[in-house]
Amino acid sequence: MPTLVTIPFSHFCEKARWALDHARVAYREEGHCPGLHRRAVKLAGGKAGSVPLLVLDGDGVLDDSPLIVRWADARATSDRKLLPSGGRERDDALALEHHLDVDFAPHVRRLAYFHLLADRKGALELMRLSTPPLEHALVRAIFPVLRQFMRRAMRIDGEGAARSRDKVRTIFDDISERLGDGRPYLLGDHFGIADLSFAAFATPLLLPPEHPLRRRTEQELPSALASESRGLRESAAGLFALRMYREHRAS
Repeated sequence: MPTLVTIPFSHFCEKARWALDHARVAYREEGHCPGLHRRAVKLAGGKAGSVPLLVLDGDGVLDDSPLIVRWADARATSDRKLLPSGGRERDDALALEHHLDVDFAPHVRRLAYFHLLADRKGALELMRLSTPPLEHALVRAIFPVLRQFMRRAMRIDGEGAARSRDKVRTIFDDISERLGDGRPYLLGDHFGIADLSFAAFATPLLLPPEHPLRRRTEQELPSALASESRGLRESAAGLFALRMYREHRAS
């Protein structure tokens, strides 16, 4: 059985997890705390040091969420495909997925971490979810060092968070505009990789109750992040992402 190595609360990992679940592919998940995940990735054969990482049975590893999506989709039945089989429709789906991977997800991460890392208790609670107790004990002991490392590695500071906030709002506006003609999905008339990607990447800000590892509510977020969350949840794009979770995450 394949093993999905994750930082469980990561939205990149949720994208891969959701794709595997949607394809009804059997797998086991191995969760790790941020920073400590690098050793697990190296031991599993990953080269980039990042998660998600899917360890295949005797057939190497897949070390990026788009690769994991393609692998899962190839094993899905025809009624559960996330990607069109070919042509312009497939090109458009892959292009929008890449746009969200590169121009949206990293900015959600920076914005969320900017607020969450300042809240030691809340950050440690996130890092506790589905991770080994010994790892979490170590993270508690070294949290100030880990926080500094994460801020430096992801360029998390006030100016960067403000730029990412603006980028996130722009993407939400773009998605809302795309949905303005009443279409049920971002591309075509059925659930696909663009819908899954946008919804998964927006989870740190929208907190959908159907998320398999959801533990926090808006009331538990730092006040500035909670305010941002409320505005985004009420947008057409936010409502769309929440609907994707209601209609497609547990199905």
